[in-house]
Amino acid sequence: MSERTRLPYLSRSLELGWEHARDAMFLADIQSGLLVDVNPAAERLMGYDRTELIGMHQSRLHPEDERSGIQEAFRRTAASSTLVPGFHVQMKDGRCVPIEISSSDPFHAGDRLLVLGIFRDVSELEERETRLQTKRWALQAYAAAALALARANSSAGLMQAICEAITDDSIFKLAWVGFDSGGEDKLLHTAGAAGPAIHYMDGLQVSWSDETPSGRGPTGTSFRTNAVVTLEDTETDESFEPWREKARREGLRSSITAPFAVGDGRRGILAVYASQPHAFGPVVTEAFTHLAEEIGLGLYSLEQEERLSAERLERERAQEELAWALSAVVSAITTAFEMRDPYTAGHQNRVAEIACAIAKELGWSDGRLQAMRVTCMVHDIGKISIPYEILTKSTPPTAEDWAVIKQHPETGYQILKDVPFPFPIAEGIRQHHERLDGSGYPRGLKGDEILPGSRILAVADMVEAMASNRPYRPGLGLEAALKEIESQAGTLLDAEVVRTCVRLFREKGLVLPGLNLP
Repeated sequence: MSERTRLPYLSRSLELGWEHARDAMFLADIQSGLLVDVNPAAERLMGYDRTELIGMHQSRLHPEDERSGIQEAFRRTAASSTLVPGFHVQMKDGRCVPIEISSSDPFHAGDRLLVLGIFRDVSELEERETRLQTKRWALQAYAAAALALARANSSAGLMQAICEAITDDSIFKLAWVGFDSGGEDKLLHTAGAAGPAIHYMDGLQVSWSDETPSGRGPTGTSFRTNAVVTLEDTETDESFEPWREKARREGLRSSITAPFAVGDGRRGILAVYASQPHAFGPVVTEAFTHLAEEIGLGLYSLEQEERLSAERLERERAQEELAWALSAVVSAITTAFEMRDPYTAGHQNRVAEIACAIAKELGWSDGRLQAMRVTCMVHDIGKISIPYEILTKSTPPTAEDWAVIKQHPETGYQILKDVPFPFPIAEGIRQHHERLDGSGYPRGLKGDEILPGSRILAVADMVEAMASNRPYRPGLGLEAALKEIESQAGTLLDAEVVRTCVRLFREKGLVLPGLNLP
């Protein structure tokens, strides 16, 4: 090992870890707070040379507004090892990176008392969490707006209710709906607007004419071209220059504008703004595109309802359309998730077909069947948290892999638990690996503690999983899958559900494309 990193107070094995560790390591004198040494990863993280860092006070590694807090955390390390999240390091070029800090127990090196701090860059993890949170907010916003569509009793109230549903306790800071004012200047007038950044709308002028700068922004372009337009960052997009300062004051950094058509020939736009740049990825865009279409359908329905005074009939139709629209959005989210794992592509759709066929055979109502389908289509959404390499391994999962995989029902529940579905979708996902004798997971529920829908999903999921190919084994065939669920009927699986499933395949000829049939 080079003299540069020769550390007499560390063992040979620790020196190797010091030299090659991916995480940044800092040795600091507890009494003075000065850095004694740093490893190569610390130089890479900070952008400083080792000689520049040695002798620097440990608090100077952090932004100025965090230094008092990091000083308090540093004092705690004098007593024992600790884990400290929520801080940043400030690199030599001024950029800040989020980190998680862990520290060793204090130890003596000669007459000095030292502590080892390990800084882990968590920027990638935070970015993934932000994307997942954004998708969750989009689904929640869609569900809330769908309820507003179903409950609205006037076209004017509908526009406002949708904007409020999108921005209520959300990362989306502004939503507005606009229509052509009909003038020669082609200005768009506001039919509804809501959100913490509502003052952005004060004096706002947006045209859809390509002859003026106010018509060449994202909103005017969307209306003029009848296409969805996403603005990735208000600070860098040249077309947004006329509104940049106004957006900056209100904290708006990205947007999506989705056009829609009303049945009488009128056209409108739905514009949604977020406080973060690049907030509108494919799944979120899909959600708001569907929502814009539903606004046009819902608005037309309400106006027809007002003219014909047929409130009850129109509302029931709108509710049915919205239920299927919600399923379409859930399907889009499921498809986006399954792109991570091509080996199980179509798994959730096939499970939905099996489960809904069983539920229908058992006499379930249309509403419960719809809830069953939605539950099945997202029952594995919690696997978004499972590393890709585990999902696609060509060998059977290890015990450690299974420990990670078994977290996915709870993760799925946490993602969807706050979405106001009319049925217990999230809880149904949480329970789909529970078993009658209490041997399932994540909570070891027994018998009637398990929801009826989860009992059906458990059978459908097992049949599809066994009959289909997996990365680490070929499909076992449908008949093998049916024999397996029969062997578990009444002990692990609901006996009536198993009998119904077997009858559908063996006697009624249920066939699903993609299953590995004998």
